[in-house]
Amino acid sequence: MVLFLLFILAACTKPLEKEEPTIVVGFSQSGTESSWRKRHTESINEELAKENYQVLYKNGFMNQERQIQDIRTFIAYKVDIIVFTPLKEDGWEPVLKEARDAGIPVIITDRNVNVTDSSLYLTHIGPSFKAEGNRAGLYVYNYFKEKDQKTINIFELKGLASTSPTTLRHEGFSEVIQRDSRMKITQTKSGDYIRLKGKEQMTKLIQSGEINKIDVLFSHNDEMTHGALDALKGSDIQPGKELIIITIDAQEDMILKLKSGDVNAVVECNPNAGWYVRNTISRYLKGNTIPEEVYMPETIFSDQSPLKTIPTRNY
Repeated sequence: MVLFLLFILAACTKPLEKEEPTIVVGFSQSGTESSWRKRHTESINEELAKENYQVLYKNGFMNQERQIQDIRTFIAYKVDIIVFTPLKEDGWEPVLKEARDAGIPVIITDRNVNVTDSSLYLTHIGPSFKAEGNRAGLYVYNYFKEKDQKTINIFELKGLASTSPTTLRHEGFSEVIQRDSRMKITQTKSGDYIRLKGKEQMTKLIQSGEINKIDVLFSHNDEMTHGALDALKGSDIQPGKELIIITIDAQEDMILKLKSGDVNAVVECNPNAGWYVRNTISRYLKGNTIPEEVYMPETIFSDQSPLKTIPTRNY
């Protein structure tokens, strides 16, 4: 009986195990301008929740100054790590230096930044935007390869200026279509990745009569493509047939347009960055070396492949 009581006493007086401190992540998103962007945000928040990280989330609402202030708030709060999606490439160096001086590592997701010192951030996680442009260009090249047509005029609907996807998608697309001397980007307009602006630019093209000289629409994202399709409803141009359309993102609503024949090819831009962000943070906390770039897998869906096999999108 005495031994039993001593055992109970020893168990009761055993020191409590020290709890691991909660990791605090400051997450700044550029905005909520599309289903793609909303899914990107959800993916990161969902995955970070699996590790029970405390997430301080801020929406920049397409305003760079607001984002910079949000990041400064994270620094003042002394978060353990900062994750952010930059609205534009330039203008981040001062606040990134502030984060470095505070000893806070930074992970950049989706769009990238233009800085003189890449050590200001831990890594960039996102798509290969140039590869997306390559895939779009390759579809156009293959589509017209066997067609007897003297000129192939392309209308490019670009995204927001001074952003890495806009620059690299254009470069990747242009790189591939140079293989065919008949192909020319005859007009380039900016729609800022917004549906209404995509509609405005296509409406202007239709009203000017220049639409009749265009063979291909290359749009940098699905939202602008939806706007362009809305504008085309008021014209005699049949999308997907008289006007070949290639778009980037692969939202569920655009896959439906592909299946209905209104667009010809949809290049995937993967929004599901959450697992890669969570894995990177976990590896960093364990002291592992982190690569400067983490690219996410992507593909292309087109009318040249079985449409029934396209998996349901979650955005």
